[in-house]
Amino acid sequence: MAPTTTAERSLSQAKVPIAADNVETAKDRELHNHPKKVHVEFEQFYGIAPTHVDRRFDLRLSHLSYLPKINNPHADWVVTAALNAFRAYQSGGFGNVHRFATIGTGSGTDVIAAFDTFVGLSSVAMTDMHEEVIKTAKSNVVSATEKAQGCIRRVALQAAAKVGDLLLPLKGEEPFDLIYENLPNIPLPGTMHDLRDGQTSSTYVGDRSADKVPRSISAALLELHYICLVQARSFGLLNTNSTILSSIGGRVPIETILEVADVAGFTGRILTVWWKEQSEPESVIGGYAEHEQQGLGPFHFYPTSALERAFSNRTPAGVGLHVIEFVEGLLPHRLNAVDALQKHREGVKIGHTVVVMASVLKSAQCQR
Repeated sequence: MAPTTTAERSLSQAKVPIAADNVETAKDRELHNHPKKVHVEFEQFYGIAPTHVDRRFDLRLSHLSYLPKINNPHADWVVTAALNAFRAYQSGGFGNVHRFATIGTGSGTDVIAAFDTFVGLSSVAMTDMHEEVIKTAKSNVVSATEKAQGCIRRVALQAAAKVGDLLLPLKGEEPFDLIYENLPNIPLPGTMHDLRDGQTSSTYVGDRSADKVPRSISAALLELHYICLVQARSFGLLNTNSTILSSIGGRVPIETILEVADVAGFTGRILTVWWKEQSEPESVIGGYAEHEQQGLGPFHFYPTSALERAFSNRTPAGVGLHVIEFVEGLLPHRLNAVDALQKHREGVKIGHTVVVMASVLKSAQCQR
């Protein structure tokens, strides 16, 4: 783990009250706020002009999935992580992407970003644990490609939308060129019992003890990212040219993130690094703070003002190339989860870095 500051040590040992009635109300609002439809102007949301999908379209939203942050793209995972990683992968000459899959797609905005980035897509698969969510995601992909060229429209209409846990719905499929995943990290609190309640499954992880995740990875709250890599390898979903992109909140040291790939049988490298405002802060920062008080972590957060300054005039791929040095430069602004939660409650906007790790099978790395 990275060095811990004096402030982090003192705050991680402090016991602050986290579950007051008004806090529980805020958490409930975060996990059950669900407009049914939003209009999307691609350039305003994604930050670039579209080249292959529609300029404007409507998204249907399920109350069971992570909601795209249409009015605050700096807090959205697809905008800050997926799109940046897709563009870096495409421009970096890592290989053609014909077969693409995304795990835990939510509203499908990651698939829409993939369609706009990878011009040669011939097959797309998306998974989620809720049937309602995956049906809604498929309808959103179709909506966003209504005016697209014939080949793109055809692949969108034929996209496989499958229900199930992580990569299990893809078992038996032919290998994919690129698999993208952005999965939750926080263990389900004892006060909550159902991952199918509201947006719970987009934030929390159920009991994964049967998956026998190494202790160091569980302690870093990165279980699902490890399981996803193991399943991709054991299910035969990769070939020598395949890559898995793991989108991970940079709340733990970079070395710990790379360890996930190594222990799972992969060679990982950091493809992109950017920043995002913490969405659902009471639920997410609060969840990390509770586990920090139990002896895990510390988990790293920052004021968004510091992140905005640090990333100014940089590119996601450029930061990825020098991520260790860059993160060291953020050290004076780093907050542990307990302190970040307190700052949030004082009105300070809190964020974190977002890291996309590109992993290839170790056996494949030898052949490249």
